[in-house]
Amino acid sequence: MVDRKRLSSVALTLAMIGIVAATAFGSMSVSPLSLQLSIPPEVTGSGSFLIRNTGSETIEVNITLHDWWRSEDGNLQVLPAGTVERSCAAWVVYEPSSVMLAPGEETEIGVELAVPADVAGDHWAMLLVEESPQPTEQQQAEEGLTDTTRVVVAYAVKILQRDPIHSDPGAAITDIQVIDDQPLQLAVTFENDGTAHITTSGTVDVRDVFGESVQSFDIDPFPSLPGEIRVLQILSPETLEELSAGTYYAVVQLDFGGDYLVQGGRLFEVMEDAVD
Repeated sequence: MVDRKRLSSVALTLAMIGIVAATAFGSMSVSPLSLQLSIPPEVTGSGSFLIRNTGSETIEVNITLHDWWRSEDGNLQVLPAGTVERSCAAWVVYEPSSVMLAPGEETEIGVELAVPADVAGDHWAMLLVEESPQPTEQQQAEEGLTDTTRVVVAYAVKILQRDPIHSDPGAAITDIQVIDDQPLQLAVTFENDGTAHITTSGTVDVRDVFGESVQSFDIDPFPSLPGEIRVLQILSPETLEELSAGTYYAVVQLDFGGDYLVQGGRLFEVMEDAVD
């Protein structure tokens, strides 16, 4: 769960972090962008990622520790370390935290995670990798001495500690709303109520008043964190024929990788004028 009081202070929808005035354009690549570490309680594990300067100028790169979360529509948010209930930020040690890279140069950032003995289930954190403007560029920007811009992009390296012993996946559908019927559009509220990070996929089956299936289509896989609530906007494919006037039942079935499937449904009616 997220501490809502602290959410508003730093929450960023990840895209570009800022724009600074500059006369040169620096660039970098970061790989991989996700470290999934299978580490049980009372064990220390490690991983790493690479930062490469792909531009033509020397750059300074800073790495800072944060938490991360997804909003109900699935957007990634960057939060202060320790904001999320299942944060592992306090267990993370990484080095270096700042580095200068010449053009074409790369460096490896080592990440160590020491999991305490008294925890269970999956936990997570994030390292934000951001290029810093050079001091001369920053001064020029502040003094308005240049009319060009440089977009400074930050990369998010997600750290996910998977508990191979005690994690317990769980999921539920808590609401289904019919937004439109031609084509069929559903808003499905899904909750990860377990202690494991999961990937869920599923199907929608549209049945008539006799219980016969008249339409069926897949729901693309999506990830979710423990405690996360997602409102999935599900749209039937354009290749399906429009529904004729009548009463229907939309059945949503989701497979989250656990010992059972979750299912929900909603009655809806297609009016005569909707198919004209």
